[in-house]
Amino acid sequence: MSEIIKTIKDLAHKVSEDYLLFEKDMNESLITLVQNGSIENLEILKRICEQANQNVYLALFYDKDVDNSNIIFDIADYNKISSDAQISEEAMKDYNTPPENYRSMLEIAVIPNVTKEKSDNEKLGELNEVVEYRQSLNNLLNQIGMMKTSEINIAEDAFNKMSNDAKRLIANGESLGDIAKIASRHIKENIGGDVIKIAECYDLIHKNLSGKFHVKTGFTKISSHTINKKSKILEPVERFSMAMTKISGFAEMENNIKKVISVFNKTIKENQ
Repeated sequence: MSEIIKTIKDLAHKVSEDYLLFEKDMNESLITLVQNGSIENLEILKRICEQANQNVYLALFYDKDVDNSNIIFDIADYNKISSDAQISEEAMKDYNTPPENYRSMLEIAVIPNVTKEKSDNEKLGELNEVVEYRQSLNNLLNQIGMMKTSEINIAEDAFNKMSNDAKRLIANGESLGDIAKIASRHIKENIGGDVIKIAECYDLIHKNLSGKFHVKTGFTKISSHTINKKSKILEPVERFSMAMTKISGFAEMENNIKKVISVFNKTIKENQ
């Protein structure tokens, strides 16, 4: 396994382990690693962030004491770390200079170099490592796919509950405009989720109910009042918002892993 892969895995393991065991903030840990020279450039920092987040999520998902339908943790935020750490432009200049026989940064970051100067046995051994690592990525991809499917089911169930709650409130004379505004305010102010997704949900609910009920859509003073965070009406809204955030994260993980696997496939094909 190349030194870069080992560095990424080892540092990601240490950062995620310190977070899980000692509640040490992953962002602070990574900034320290950047400042002491353990992380040399932004591309490696990005890979370590992705791996550390995956490590923590999977650890919490398989922890029997954790509700895996509602996993929340402080992620390793690449954008925040790269900004706070202020990695030198000179280091980035050196890193972005294409080497001879240039390959993509992603390939260099994850693929051991199987050179023709080595013996056949050495090349075969390195190639087997690449094949094994690709299989581990395929296994991870399958796990993430299952977790994404689980979150999709949670989102669908939450949406159905939101729709039923809206139908009941509308039947009691409430305005769908107020319901949607209160839900969106709660997500924006207290959860930090995607407000647009919530608005799209209530737009769809409106379309589904319009032919069956007289649906009020105006805003009243009610939707501007202080929100009761403990309201049962907001529970499915929170579940939907958190599920959609996780689905988006899993989709990004899948996309990144598929890109890496495609590079592995190319390398394996070229060296068989």
